[in-house]
Amino acid sequence: MSGEIVLKVENLSKFFPMKKSVFSRAKHFLHAVDNLNFQIEKGKVLSLVGESGCGKTTTGKTILKLYEPTGGKITFLGKDVTHLHEAEDKRWFHSKTQMIFQDPFESLNPRKTIFDIVAEPMNIQNFGTLKKRELMVMDILKRVGISPPDAFLWRYPHELSGGQRQRVAIARALVMKPEFVVADEPTSMLDVSIRTQVMKLMMELIKEMNMSFLYITHDLAVARYMADEISVMYLGRMVEYADSEELINNPLHPYTKALISAVPVPDPEFKRKSVEIKGGIGKPIDPLPRCRFYDRCPFAMEICNQKEPELVDVGQNHKVACFLYKKDGDTVA
Repeated sequence: MSGEIVLKVENLSKFFPMKKSVFSRAKHFLHAVDNLNFQIEKGKVLSLVGESGCGKTTTGKTILKLYEPTGGKITFLGKDVTHLHEAEDKRWFHSKTQMIFQDPFESLNPRKTIFDIVAEPMNIQNFGTLKKRELMVMDILKRVGISPPDAFLWRYPHELSGGQRQRVAIARALVMKPEFVVADEPTSMLDVSIRTQVMKLMMELIKEMNMSFLYITHDLAVARYMADEISVMYLGRMVEYADSEELINNPLHPYTKALISAVPVPDPEFKRKSVEIKGGIGKPIDPLPRCRFYDRCPFAMEICNQKEPELVDVGQNHKVACFLYKKDGDTVA
């Protein structure tokens, strides 16, 4: 890999105002994404992992400008894209970024043919002639496993299976050969029998097209398979970040340990130490200035209730936001 930084996110935040009525001023805010920092190199995959409601999807949508960030900075291919005002800048940015949505049954327009759906990014960018677009659509459909492509061009989404629809969604995202793609749990709505096929397909295309991916999932096993690095989120905050194998084999944060202990192992003789956490995930509305995991953590200390832990590097490109660990990786207690 070249080591080129495709995406850099610094102190990214996205707060949603909680209003009682349309005419009232917001007094409370939901901190969906709060002070995130990470970067993705060319050809690399970073996976965001966490429970539903932790801010993973909001992070992806904020990066792609579907939401305007409340704070922070987004740098894409060396250019500050935090706030795009000029039409030309927006057009450039959206030509090089795409999103694969979670539900292929909802993300494909039922009134459009497969050709119209996949060709839509080219139509928006006024790219090529009609003949050129048709050839590019057929090429990308073939590459994602829709074959023979000419037999599917004029079909509608309801005529396809769930796996075929998601392949069409992937084709639409990749037809313009973007530099960066956000994949929002692209296999969670598919049958187990075809999830692996779609994941393998995406891995092949990432390598072939040398793209960078932000892969959003709640499944650590999927994250380990798909990603070079994994970031664990909890209530809008990043609590741990490391290379995939390092994080899976050496989890540090109590929340990460709990997630890994919940992953089933296909060995009846294997005994994994369980990490018990209390209660359920809450809503980050006007969160107190303390560790977000404090109420559920079995190792909570007094300092955890007094201030928020910073994300510190404990070595081996491994970062954790927990007062149990010092910067050298040693435990406090």
